[in-house]
Amino acid sequence: MPHRRQHVRSIDAIQSLRKRPRLCYIKGSQTANIDNSTLRQGTTGPMTRQTTQTSKQKLFAPIALFMALTVVAVIALSASAQSAVPPDIQNRIKQTAANWRASAEQQKLISSDPNMVAITGAMNRKVYSSMIAQAVMDAISRNPANAAEATNVAFQAAPELKDDIVQNLSTAFPAMAATFAAPLPPVRAPPVVVVPPPQAPQTKPAKKIVQDTDDDPLEGFNRLMFRLNDFLDNYILVPVAEIYRFIMPKPLRQMGRNFFENLNEPVISINDLLQGDLENAGVSVGRFVVNSTIGIFGFFEVAEEIDLNQHPADFGQTLHTYGLNSGPYIVLPFFGPSTLRDSVGAGVDSFLNPLTYVLDFETRMYLKASELVVKREEFLNEVKELKNGSVDYYAAMRSAWRQRRAQELRKGAPPEIENVDKLFEDVK
Repeated sequence: MPHRRQHVRSIDAIQSLRKRPRLCYIKGSQTANIDNSTLRQGTTGPMTRQTTQTSKQKLFAPIALFMALTVVAVIALSASAQSAVPPDIQNRIKQTAANWRASAEQQKLISSDPNMVAITGAMNRKVYSSMIAQAVMDAISRNPANAAEATNVAFQAAPELKDDIVQNLSTAFPAMAATFAAPLPPVRAPPVVVVPPPQAPQTKPAKKIVQDTDDDPLEGFNRLMFRLNDFLDNYILVPVAEIYRFIMPKPLRQMGRNFFENLNEPVISINDLLQGDLENAGVSVGRFVVNSTIGIFGFFEVAEEIDLNQHPADFGQTLHTYGLNSGPYIVLPFFGPSTLRDSVGAGVDSFLNPLTYVLDFETRMYLKASELVVKREEFLNEVKELKNGSVDYYAAMRSAWRQRRAQELRKGAPPEIENVDKLFEDVK
């Protein structure tokens, strides 16, 4: 009986061992041998874990590759963005070039004299090429690596002004003259790696050239007064002039200009006599008489119908004919651009005007204020275009005033010299 019980226990032990998973070791490698019942129960062994890890690696490999490519693309785009010319600089260059072409076409429509058109065109080239060069300088000051790219943008926007632009840039940055003069390809592929230049150009010398020029030694004071006058002009004079334009029709506005121009004819005739210009003095007297009588106090321009054409003359011009130098350029508060000589001349002209001794002070101030509004309305569009199209409004206004003053000192006659750089010598 005991032997039978021991035999039964041995059979039960053998059957239990058959139900357990068997592990086989072959040459030091552990291999799982799982019976069918264990697989059906979902038991996982070393082989199952290795399969799962392989699946994860296959899943994350494309994601890692995508992230690496994204990082490389961001670096490339960042380098390209840093080397490209800023959009605002490009817009300024293109807008200035468009304004130059529009101004050139407008000058052709205004004047039929080919000599005057050529002179005015040369002046416009000088002014607008300087504006474009200033925009290129701003791009260089932000990133010196943009020098070639910004110059190329300027050449593409205004190829006719290339020589003038190169001259302005070479003056501001002499060390980079070869870069500005070198021919550039029309399109430059953005580089992936930006190599900084060995020596970054300094912008301080360019600023010194603008501010410490011999023809504007008082530029610091002048810019301050210019901002004051511009503030008063924007918030007082321009609104009044716009209301005057809105209320008064165009024929009446022209009559107002004729009236104030006729009031100034006595001053013109006196200065003609002081200059020894008897012919123009007679023309001025004739204009005043004809327009004051037939033209009804000067409201109608009749004198030009009988070839008595208007011409400028003032005491500053008189001093110019006697060889007195203009002195420094100066911006007077409330009165605007002038020179030391012309400032003195304006004061003398007020004493030469017969109306000073005929009318009382209040009437003269009323006439002066009305004349100021009439003249400001006449140049509303021109000043607005100059302001919107200029990089440096102060420099553009100074240049425009000098051009106009040089023509007045010649009494409207074209200059005898052909060198455009010397056209402004009449102002001195």
